[in-house]
Amino acid sequence: MKFQETFDFDYPAEIILRMFGDKDYYLAKYEKMGGEAPEVLSSESGDARFSITVRHALDASRLKFPDFVKSRIGDQLYLRQTDAWQLDAGEGRLDIEIERAPVEIGSRLNLTDAGNGSRLVLDFNIKASVPLVGGKIEKAVAGPISRHVQKDLTLTNRMAADYA
Repeated sequence: MKFQETFDFDYPAEIILRMFGDKDYYLAKYEKMGGEAPEVLSSESGDARFSITVRHALDASRLKFPDFVKSRIGDQLYLRQTDAWQLDAGEGRLDIEIERAPVEIGSRLNLTDAGNGSRLVLDFNIKASVPLVGGKIEKAVAGPISRHVQKDLTLTNRMAADYA
């Protein structure tokens, strides 16, 4: 299932990208989002590129999944999330693996200046590898993921003040 999200930041792309290239931003953000302490699995930076893979947990009940999804993932949702950026181009990739669920979430990221701030466009693709009900699972996951992304980016916008 494909869908698109946009978010307008109060800060120009240069500031947002400086933050997106900082490992400490990701750790602070995940801690503020709740759940267990985030664990950095890998991080690489250099030549205007940055990538980080973090394993973290979220309270699944706060994401409002349908019952048939909740029964499969339990109370805690464990995510392995990779953010990878070509910082000088404002382009990136987000890949999320949900542990104990046959669901893959990927998104192309594009950040550009917009007015006095910047706009992030996220082109999502959700794929559930479950015969017969995969499409139903993809639709069920899209809503909570969309709400979570907006919450995440609202927090990110507040955190950007520290990089301005």
